[in-house]
Amino acid sequence: MCTLWARLNESEEVLGREVVLLASGVENNLVDRGILCYNIVRDDSLGGEMKRFFFALMVAVSVLSIFQNVYAGEPGTSGFVFLRLGNGARASGMGEAFTAISDDATGIYFNPAGLAGIEGVELNVTHSEWLMGIRFEQLSFANEMFGGTVGLNFTGVYYGKMDRYENYPSLTPDGTFSPYDLAFSTCYGTDILPNLSIGASLKMIYEKIDFESATGWALDIGLLHKSMIKGLTLGASILNLGPQAKFVEEKFYPPFQLRVGASYRYANELLKGSLILASDAVFPNDSDAKLHLGLEYNYRTYISMRVGYKANYYVQGATMGIGVQYQKLRFDYAYMPLEYSVGNSHRFSLSVFFPGK
Repeated sequence: MCTLWARLNESEEVLGREVVLLASGVENNLVDRGILCYNIVRDDSLGGEMKRFFFALMVAVSVLSIFQNVYAGEPGTSGFVFLRLGNGARASGMGEAFTAISDDATGIYFNPAGLAGIEGVELNVTHSEWLMGIRFEQLSFANEMFGGTVGLNFTGVYYGKMDRYENYPSLTPDGTFSPYDLAFSTCYGTDILPNLSIGASLKMIYEKIDFESATGWALDIGLLHKSMIKGLTLGASILNLGPQAKFVEEKFYPPFQLRVGASYRYANELLKGSLILASDAVFPNDSDAKLHLGLEYNYRTYISMRVGYKANYYVQGATMGIGVQYQKLRFDYAYMPLEYSVGNSHRFSLSVFFPGK
């Protein structure tokens, strides 16, 4: 196994802290993604609502500080870091500023409270090509039932074949192995007030590297609030709240994270469609805070164009994407160039919608 650590460390030196191969989840730190939602209680006046918003923000920051005391670690010390890879080409094209949107099945990953807004049945399949031959597959499902919406999500990350060396350093490999990571989530979201939704997700996590493996579980919690300001939505989510797991002799926590976001949707006949502006502030347990910005323009209901930016990442920055919808089908594509000439990432999604009655 020391050979694998050496290869991971070499990759880290070349690509930067955030693009490590991430196969181990103990010594690697990859792309950040988040999930918890918070909110505001409706008030009779706009001023009262904004006061409650800032109060809720203060509470969220206080909660973050409490959990960070428990989960805090040095950069790269969280495990199961593949859970920060995001989900869905639509969100990826918008710089993953999706906490206050989360209005499709892929939103399970960002804010489970968004499930409450899904009517009928929705199925999404996402394929992603990462650098160094890493690929990951995701399946998201949402079904309106039990007074809300139930969601399921499967994520699999595959690293391809690697050489195994029993005695390191050595020029002759002693076979190969194929590391992989898996996660399965069950989720539920519902409206508890006319403008307030809540959601939760429980995920089981499994990681396999050669003959060694690790298992764990984590909880996601989210809130989503439709503001009295027309088109403005506020959200917050906690991602990967769970106990320590163990890989070989190394103990680690899941990549705990707090996300706070806002989105504004503007529709106008002059635009011949709608425009969505979104922003997320992300607070990981083991690295500096991140900022995500996104924009989506929808021409009628057929074509969508997206751009985004992820700030304070080592090799990530601008993103862009496009979506095409025809009746019950929607195809989305996202392009995510990486800095320092380390490569590019592509994400493809296909969604099928079956509207409710």
